[in-house]
Formats: sequence, C-alpha cells, structure tokens
Amino acid sequence: MRKNPKITIVTPIYNGEEYIEKCIQSLMNQEYENFEHIIVDGGSTDQTIEIIKRYQGKYSMKWISEPDEGMYDAINKGFKIASGEIFAWLNADDFYFPWTLSVVAKAFEKKQIEWLTGIPSNTKIYDNVSVTFQLPNLPPVYCTPLIKMGAYDGTRISFVQQESCFWTKKLWEICGGIDSRYKMAGDYFLWKNFAKYAKLYSVQCNLASFRIHQGQKSSDLNQYHYEMGKNRNVHPFSMIYPIYAIVYSLVRYRKYVINLDNLYGDKGK
Repeated sequence: MRKNPKITIVTPIYNGEEYIEKCIQSLMNQEYENFEHIIVDGGSTDQTIEIIKRYQGKYSMKWISEPDEGMYDAINKGFKIASGEIFAWLNADDFYFPWTLSVVAKAFEKKQIEWLTGIPSNTKIYDNVSVTFQLPNLPPVYCTPLIKMGAYDGTRISFVQQESCFWTKKLWEICGGIDSRYKMAGDYFLWKNFAKYAKLYSVQCNLASFRIHQGQKSSDLNQYHYEMGKNRNVHPFSMIYPIYAIVYSLVRYRKYVINLDNLYGDKGK
C-alpha cells in the first residue's frame, strides 16, 4: 500500500449524547492526519446532533442524520460514501488512542496485509473514575481458520474485538459489506466472511478501547448468541478449538504478530 494511506472511520449513532464527544475527541487527537470521520446518525432525539455540530469544520468529519434500519445499515451507508483505502468503524461509546491511526497506517504501508487488529482493552467507571485496562492477549495470534469456522463466539474462544479492527476497502468490497439483517451479531458474520479471503494480523499495542456501561446494546449476550446460533453449526470437535488456537499462535506468532520495533525500524526513544 502507498505511503500515508487514507483511513475512513465510520461511527453509527442513535441517541448517543453521553459518549459521542469522547469518541470525536479521540479522532481529533490523532497524531495521523490523513483520515476522514463519517458519523451516521439514525435520527437522534437527544443532544447528539448539537454535539456533532460543535465539532463540524474542526477536523476531517462529515455527518448525516436520517432514519435507518439499524446500526449495520448505518455502517453500510457510511462506507458507501467513504474515500479511504483503509476502513474501520468505531461505535460512539468507544474511542481510539492518539497513536492508533499512525500505527495502523504504518502497518498497512509496510506489510502486505488486508486485515489488522491490536491488543484489546476495556474502559469502565470505578468510583466516578474512568479506568482503561488491557485484556489478556492470549493467545496473541488470531487463528483465521477458526474465525472462518465461527469459533470466536465468546464461549469457546473470546470475541474478535470490533473496535480494534481495520481492513482494506478491497476486502470490504469483496465481502459485500456487513449483513444489515442482523441487529447484534453482524460483526461476527463479517469476520467469518473476511476470514475466507484474508488473514488477521495483530500489532502489539492497544488500538482502541471498548467502553463498558449500563444499557449498552452489546451487553445482551443472549440475543447476540441467539443470532449467531441461527447460522452456526457446532462442530463435534469444538472442545479442542482453544487448544488448537494456542498451538496455532505458537507456530504462527512470528508471521502474524507485528512488532512495533520491527515496524518502525527500532526508532523508538
């Protein structure tokens, strides 16, 4: 990929006044400049639009507000007007770190990859203090064959963390976007589709944080797994998936994990 590729971030939102400002500020604070932020609002009735308007013209952001058929419909709508070479979506209650897009651009520029993630992290309020903490990164390599089989479902093996994933426009178009018929588990099926055409690489740093809070849509794991179950076949040897994932990680670590010193030529200070 060419030097300094353009990155498109799509944020779907509906009545997200509590967190959208932090999301926007995490994009404004990026050390990397060649990106666009597309906010797709579903017709919010709270202060979401007023907050978005405060930041209009202050960074590379555009927004639309109109009724949609849900989050995945909004995401597809956003990417239809995207001009970047690298895609990602960031939900309104999640956020990036200042180095995120710089690291992502460098990884796609230097490596022949189509799909990238980072070390997962969560953010939660404890005694009125927002705390971001890193999740265990074991195994550090995502086993793409198991993703394709649907094993990363949060039961046998942990989920692929959506807010940390970045991919090429080409991969998105080959897969035809995300299936908007789903309301909860669209990302699960998108990763399965991606895994048919690309390997998932990991860079050894945090790229984004998933915010844990009351009332969030993703907290309904029963509904999430119900949607997965309608299109999931449980393999009779699924109990050994975690063991296979660990062995795969040990064997493939040097190939699929991107070390920052190698990525930047050991230029760290």
